[in-house]
Amino acid sequence: MVIERTISTRKYLLAFILTLLIFSGGIMIGIVFENARLSSAEQITLQEKVSLRSLQLQQNYIESGITDCKTLNTILENNINELGKKVGVIIEYEKKALFNPEEFNLQLQDYFLTEIQFYFLAKEINTKCPLNNVKILYFYDENKDDTQGDILAYLKKRFGGKLLIFSLNSQFPQEPMIGTLLTYYNITQYPAMAIEEKVYQGHRTTEQLLEDICSEFIDMGADIPEGCREIPSSVFISGNGLNR
Repeated sequence: MVIERTISTRKYLLAFILTLLIFSGGIMIGIVFENARLSSAEQITLQEKVSLRSLQLQQNYIESGITDCKTLNTILENNINELGKKVGVIIEYEKKALFNPEEFNLQLQDYFLTEIQFYFLAKEINTKCPLNNVKILYFYDENKDDTQGDILAYLKKRFGGKLLIFSLNSQFPQEPMIGTLLTYYNITQYPAMAIEEKVYQGHRTTEQLLEDICSEFIDMGADIPEGCREIPSSVFISGNGLNR
């Protein structure tokens, strides 16, 4: 009986050690993968900071003729597109974070700050260059059933560089600048958009947004883009938008 108890105790001890090793190994593997994702997210934000600094320097040289407005707008639009693609990676990393959620939140905060900087930079470029694009500041919430983002993605494909979209999570409390913009535009309902300086609250259909965007092109006296050509001119009436 003593021998059997000794063997049984050894089995339990061995099983415990094996379980501990497997559990510890799983944690170590998780830490390695998460550190790799964090490193990737840091590289993404660093790339965007470099792109932003490059664009700001080029903007400073507009008047000297070293760069022209067309080139500057193209660079801005390309950087915004790349930033939009990369944020999806950061958000996915943040969802899977087990050990470093604060670090990923900082990466996401840095993304939103960079996007806001791009937005202000686009507005500044408009003061020095001919108006040739429409800017949309899009505030979304955590409603997974809302399709406003999908509609904007479709319109972005339709208008290309003529439409600049800046997407901000209205429920990201870590960045106070988002709250400042929400207060400035007096936004209380989501989704919401500031199309240039006109604010629309609540979901808007593809047709409504097409009218909003194309009306802006007409108001600014810019060339009407191809994406507006199939819309009847009768819709472009002053004040056609809902109160915003």
